[in-house]
Amino acid sequence: MDEELAWEVRHEAARFYWKKDGQVVRSAEFTRSELEVECERLSEAGRDITQFALALLALCSSRAERENVALNGVDQRRRA
Repeated sequence: MDEELAWEVRHEAARFYWKKDGQVVRSAEFTRSELEVECERLSEAGRDITQFALALLALCSSRAERENVALNGVDQRRRA
């Protein structure tokens, strides 16, 4: 039996896919705050939080990049 956890970041959330023998058996979407709570919960239970922490970092980086692009696209010079 082959089990795998995969994830991807979309918009404001990270979607996780639990696969068993190549078939998706469960999926869930987490916002940034939900990922933080899930990392804490898994950590307290002694579980590996690596994939959730990586998704959280990716989500934060993705959001920061979008905000930076939005700010760079605006003329921020003062007008006299």
